Formats: sequence, structure tokens, C-alpha cells
Amino acid sequence: MSTFIPRFRPAVSLKRHSLWLLAGVVGLFAAGIALSLWVSLQSSARSDREQLELEVKHAQVGLARLKDYYRALLDNVVRAPELADLMRFGSVEAQQEWALARQRLLPDLLGFALLGPGGEVRGEASALRVGPRCIEDMRRAADLNTLQPLMHDEVAGLEHIDLVAMVREPDGRTLGGVFISLRLDQLQRVIDDARHPDHALILVDAAGRTLVRSGIVEGRLRELRLPVTDTGWTLVAQSPVRLLTRNGEQQALVGLLTLAAVLTLLGATLVRLRRTVLRDVDATRDALAALAREEPVPEIVPHYAEFEPAVADINRIALNLQDQRVRLEYLSLTDPLTGLPNRRAFENHFAQAQGLAAREHRVALVLLDIDYFKVVNDTLGHGVGDQVLRALAESLKGLTRRADLAARLAGDEFVVLLTNVEAGGLEVWYQRLADRFRSELGALGMELKTGLSAGQTWLRKTPDETLGEALARADRALYRAKAHGRGQLATEAGAAE
Repeated sequence: MSTFIPRFRPAVSLKRHSLWLLAGVVGLFAAGIALSLWVSLQSSARSDREQLELEVKHAQVGLARLKDYYRALLDNVVRAPELADLMRFGSVEAQQEWALARQRLLPDLLGFALLGPGGEVRGEASALRVGPRCIEDMRRAADLNTLQPLMHDEVAGLEHIDLVAMVREPDGRTLGGVFISLRLDQLQRVIDDARHPDHALILVDAAGRTLVRSGIVEGRLRELRLPVTDTGWTLVAQSPVRLLTRNGEQQALVGLLTLAAVLTLLGATLVRLRRTVLRDVDATRDALAALAREEPVPEIVPHYAEFEPAVADINRIALNLQDQRVRLEYLSLTDPLTGLPNRRAFENHFAQAQGLAAREHRVALVLLDIDYFKVVNDTLGHGVGDQVLRALAESLKGLTRRADLAARLAGDEFVVLLTNVEAGGLEVWYQRLADRFRSELGALGMELKTGLSAGQTWLRKTPDETLGEALARADRALYRAKAHGRGQLATEAGAAE
């Protein structure tokens, strides 16, 4: 006959379970905060790399444009019809006088001279602003036509680079060359315009010497190098590597404060829950004792109303987080200077406009550019330039309908999507905008020699058209508007009405 032996489990402490639960919550929150900070750091590093790449490419394009401008200037001088005869038959005095005349016409240049076939200066070098080092470098060069830009910084305040182009006979024989020297200040402006305030941009030559520099980054840094085509120069972009960004610090602080609040609330709730459970156990035991004594059994009422404050706190936290998300989303889609939608918002809206065009609605894309804006910035300062940008933004806000969208792409470049508008109405809209812009400038007390150039294109009915294609067409139209005198609206060449 088998004997039944009851199996007892050891009693478990409710207090110990509560402590383990608190420890688990602390661990989960710590892991969540650490993971969130890691994601934030990765996102910040990726964003910084992208900013660095954009910055160095912007500087590269600016330097290439400056180089191409002066190369084109040299080519135009070399193709001057009277130059070949002057090089063949003219005296040294005549050649010097010709060079001095060109030098006076081009005040941006430091030096301008004609060269002989061997690199010798035709005329008085000091009058033509050709230094001894410039002459020495040209004489040592095996082929002046392949001479890359050379930097000279021997004289403080006269730092410059040299460019040379050759003048040849129709049969290819060398008659001589044209020499110009360009101040480094112009390279410095390009670098300064492209640099982010927290970054550094450095232009170095083939020997590693610094040509120009903008900004200094101390401590650990991230570096990106990009060559400048056909110069032997290299652009070096640097940005600081931070262990914890400002957003990360704020995120950690919010996480720790949230953790402290939740732990306080959870501890109080667990203590109250423990007391409530014990009270319910006591009430149950009293009821059983009353039943054993055949006495009236008191009513057992559970006490769980303590959870209501926790629910209210969680809702408050959720509402705060939702408000923060809405605000962050608004800031990510708005240009902080003008208050207009930024490029990201415009890209998001483009798909909707493209859908309207595919459904037979006429949607015009207009690209706007402020004439001589760089001159305003360079002569009157960026503060005045910002006022001009805001004046155009206010004009656009006043002349765009609910169905339209005006946005700032970058710098002084704005774009507008106009829905259900006819070709004739576009010109009227542009004239009203130009008048409104002038009125806004006048209200600010500005009498500036500026205006608006605009290029317009129609969105295609094909759903696979990209934003880049539409902007490229509008940009070509804008180029024609500037080429024909600025201050006008040019439409897409060959566009269907």
C-alpha cells in the first residue's frame, strides 16, 4: 500500500519578486538608452560624413568654376585677332603696352604679361607685376602649355597663383604665351562660402603646402580629401569627431529623467500592490475564519485603483513625445531663415504634383534666382542678403495659393509649383511677384540693383518623371533668362503650350 506524501514548494517572497522586477526594469531601460544613444551616434556620424562630402564637393565645384573662368579668359585673350601679329612683328614696348592695357581692364588680376617662346617676359617684369619666382618657374618648365597653376607666397599680401596659355602659329609653332597671376583671396572666398561653421576646409598643392585655409578643427577629427581636376591641388575637409553630440546628451538626460520617474512610480505601485495583496489575503483569511466560526462573512473588495496614476503618467509622457515628434517633423521640413518649406518638403510634395500632372492637370514648375545676389552679399554683407531672401519669401507667401507650393532649395534659389495655371497666367504671376518683391525691398528701405530671373517648365504627364529631370529643364530655362539680360521669365524651350 503506497503512502501519499504531499509535496510542498518553498514560499516565495513577494518583496524579492518586486526587487527583481525593479532590477529588470532598470536593465531594460539602461539597454534601451544605450541602444538609442548608439543609433543616435551612428546617425550623427553618417549625417556628418554626408555633410562633409557635400561641403567638399561644393568647394570643388566652386574652385573648378573659378579655374574654368580664368582659363576661358586666357583662351579669349589668346584668340584675340591682333595678338598673333603683335607677337610676330611688334616691339617689346608695344607688347608691354598691350599687356598693361589688358591689365587695367581686368582689376581682379594681380599680374598680366606676354611671354616669349622660352618663357621670358616681354617687357619690364616689375611693371607687369611678374615676380622673380614666377619667371624662374616658367623658365624651368619643360612645356609652358602643360604648366599647372603655381602658387607663390614670398611677399605677404601678394600671395597668388600663376596661369599660362600658349599662342601658336597655324602650323603649331610656338609664338609665345600669355601669363596671368590670380590673388589667393579669390580662392579663399570660394572656400569660406563652402565651409560649415564647425568644419575646416584646406586647399593644398601637389607638394602638400597650404594654399588657403578656412576654419580649424582641434582634437579627434574626421577627414575627407578630394582632388581638384587639372590643378594638382587637393581639397581637405575636416570635421570634429564627438563622443556624444548635443542631441545625444539631451537624449540621455531625457532617458535618465524618464527612468527615474518610472522607477519612482513603479516602486510606489509595487509597494502599494504588495500591501493591497496582503490586505486582500488578510481579508480572505478573516472571511474563512468567519466561515469556520459560522459568523457572517464580510465582503472581499480588491484594491487596484492605485494603477490609475500610472496610466495618467504614461498618457502624459505619450502626449509629450507626440508633441515633440510633430515639432521635429515641422522643423525638418522648414527653412529656418525664410519660414518656407525646404528642399526635403519640396521633394515630398513633388510626387503629389506629379500625380496631378498625370491626371491631365497643368502643373508649372518655376525656378527663381535673385539677380546679383552674390554682389549684394559681398558688398553689403550677409545680413542684408538674409533680408533680401526673407523679402522674396514674403512675396512668395503672398502670391501662392493653397494648392501651390513655394520652397527654398538652397542659397538664393527658390522653386514654385503652380497648379491649374495657363501659360498666359504665368507671365502675369511672375510680373506680380517681381513687383511685390521690389515693394518688399522698398518697405525695408533697400534700393538695390537686383531683381528676379525665372525659368519655367511644365511637369510631364508620364508618372516616371523624376524631380531631377524637371529641375534640370527649369534650370536651363533660367540660364536663358539670365543670358538674355536677367529680370525676366524664360519658359522651357519647345515646351507644349
